[in-house]
Amino acid sequence: MLFYKNKFMTTLKFTLLIVSFLLFSMVNFIFSYNVVYKDTEYIPNITIEPNIDNYLFIPGQNISGYVIIKNNDPYYYPQIFLAIMLIKEDTYMTSNNQVLYAELKMISNLLPYQNYVVNFTYRIPENISSGNYKLMFYLYTAVKHIIGNPNFFNSTFYREIYINNTDFNNYPWISILKNETKLINDSNILKLNLAIYSNDSTSAKIRVKLAKWDALLYGPILDRIFVINLTKGYQTLMFDLVNISNFYADYYYLLIEVYSEELLQDMYIIPYHIYGEAILFDGIYLDKNGKLLVVLSTYPNNSIVHKLYNVELKVFSNKQKFTKTIKIGDVVYDHTTYVYIEDYVPISNGMDLCFNLTYQKEFSGLVYLSNICYTYYVEENKNFSISLTRLKVILVMIVTLAIITYFILKK
Repeated sequence: MLFYKNKFMTTLKFTLLIVSFLLFSMVNFIFSYNVVYKDTEYIPNITIEPNIDNYLFIPGQNISGYVIIKNNDPYYYPQIFLAIMLIKEDTYMTSNNQVLYAELKMISNLLPYQNYVVNFTYRIPENISSGNYKLMFYLYTAVKHIIGNPNFFNSTFYREIYINNTDFNNYPWISILKNETKLINDSNILKLNLAIYSNDSTSAKIRVKLAKWDALLYGPILDRIFVINLTKGYQTLMFDLVNISNFYADYYYLLIEVYSEELLQDMYIIPYHIYGEAILFDGIYLDKNGKLLVVLSTYPNNSIVHKLYNVELKVFSNKQKFTKTIKIGDVVYDHTTYVYIEDYVPISNGMDLCFNLTYQKEFSGLVYLSNICYTYYVEENKNFSISLTRLKVILVMIVTLAIITYFILKK
């Protein structure tokens, strides 16, 4: 009897060992990540449909309307804004579109496959000039990492209007000549060569903001105001902005705003690239089942072979109490490459999700770090709230218990 009992216990232990190994392998597979290299970035499928109440206006009148936003993607998009701009066409014999009004309306979160309606109202200035104008609409985020393009990530939509001013008017009168305005690197001093047309001799306030990803929101590196006197006609102004010798390789954006008598006359955003070996967040996407897609992009996009060592992505949540390290390894590239990382994470409403991206330029070189955290307000599913990942884990546990029970009962 003792012999059979020992044999049974040995068999049971062996069975439990095998089952534990299988369980570990299956769970590891469930939570395993996949790294793929591609030549194209992920483009979100989101559309907007602007509607306005009229197309003919007079000064002092309100332009009212609404915009329908459709998220056709399976992913959540937090921290999203609707950007609205009023543009004057063909101002003063130039080919520039003059921006007279800009507003960001907070949407906050786009849920998967959901539609949103955003209302807007803009009061036309009393002294605006007669002519053809356009209202421009697009979706916008100040955090490039979440959707790729730093300024807008869907098609830009326009609605044409006409403003008729029968009285004397003198606004707008200052415009930025976009084609002639440049950023210049002069011995690591970033300078702005600003070309302007003024319809009259007047004073103007020029505000410039420089930031990574974007210059409109969230902590610009540089924020300066220049007060100048303009003469009538075309002129070029040169401003020393900042020493960029210690700037990391990255995308930067300079926002230029021109004001006169506290009225916005024009605005312009100039992208500026500082090239060098780097790997950056290009998009972070999360669906309702906890599927995570992180897209990284390598720079520069030239023909020289570059190499980054020990690239590693750490994903963690303080609320969900989990940490995961994804070892990407060495990245060799001679053009822009996109690294797609697919994984699963446990999710809940209001969860925080953080990402640390580290790499070395040389084996003995410095480690460069990008640290990003987002809060996701996910869709509540009252009928079926369990995630696909957790369901898989439960199924594995059920199968494991069934196997153990079978061997015990068989003996």
